[in-house]
Amino acid sequence: MWRRPPQAGIAAAVRQETIGRSVENRPLEIIILGQGDNVTLVMAGIHGNETACIPLARKLVEYLRNQPELLRWRRVVILAAANPDGIARNTRVNSRGIDLNRNFPAGNRINNRQYGSRGLSEPESRAIDQILQKYLPQRIVSIHQPLQCIDYDGPGGPLAYQMAQYCTLPVRKLGAHPGSLGAYAGETLGIPIITVELPGGAEKLPNQVLWDRYGKMLLAAIVYPERVR
Repeated sequence: MWRRPPQAGIAAAVRQETIGRSVENRPLEIIILGQGDNVTLVMAGIHGNETACIPLARKLVEYLRNQPELLRWRRVVILAAANPDGIARNTRVNSRGIDLNRNFPAGNRINNRQYGSRGLSEPESRAIDQILQKYLPQRIVSIHQPLQCIDYDGPGGPLAYQMAQYCTLPVRKLGAHPGSLGAYAGETLGIPIITVELPGGAEKLPNQVLWDRYGKMLLAAIVYPERVR
């Protein structure tokens, strides 16, 4: 059972970094909380029309700012808007019509008009790859909609089942799509990666309700293999 250590002398280290820019020159900004070697990457909004994911990721930033004891020996990197052009347009794809979650150089990738002429052809996917290379996360959580489950790739099974204990989403192995981040990070790079699929319509919920339903699930990934109190 994970237990909070004493708070005396602990202060959350929080900083913001622009890791890249979108096709339309919008910043791709990450929040880095903590300074530990145990790194979790949490990202949302790689599909710009899956809008419940973004406030949930931002609520995680807010929570961790106020719970610095969780960050002892840990670092959490949060990319809350991975496809800012798609978010602005309310489209799945980026402004060049590329599905960013099919644009990674995984072993199963397919080059075409929808997925990109090559892996990492898009500045947004290159920025995500830069995060992987720079921060070397031990685990990745990518938040999506609307399939209502917890999916995993690579060695992410045990983490998926632990996260499922803190919400009503079932674990469901969907399989790695061609050129997806799951295929690239999980299968090619061997990083445990979780795809959280929130329900359809979750974007209509107040932000606090989203957090109440799914916040502990995200915290379970950060403290893994320990447990959320």
